[in-house]
Amino acid sequence: MKKSFAIGSGRLRVGVIRREELTQALLGKDRGNVVMVRVSDEALARIDQLVEATVFGSRSECAAFLIGAGIASQKEMFDRLSSHTAEIRKLKEQLRQVALEALKPAE
Repeated sequence: MKKSFAIGSGRLRVGVIRREELTQALLGKDRGNVVMVRVSDEALARIDQLVEATVFGSRSECAAFLIGAGIASQKEMFDRLSSHTAEIRKLKEQLRQVALEALKPAE
């Protein structure tokens, strides 16, 4: 018996597979970070649809997948931002050092 799950813009076809194996394939193994997020009623209804369809075992699994899919769909934007964020971090550290030097007590 084959089941077909619509995921994103493509289709994922699976044979006889346990939900845990599907979830691991979709989410990967690294889900050690916790994020609290508020979502709209519509977003929650969509998450609950996927949970009720047993595509995901929990809202958390579903939300993690949807966040990952959103990030993947915006890969080009994140690639463009990467160099700028590194530069901003460097400037912030320089600013911090200047402020610390200025705040040192006079000797």
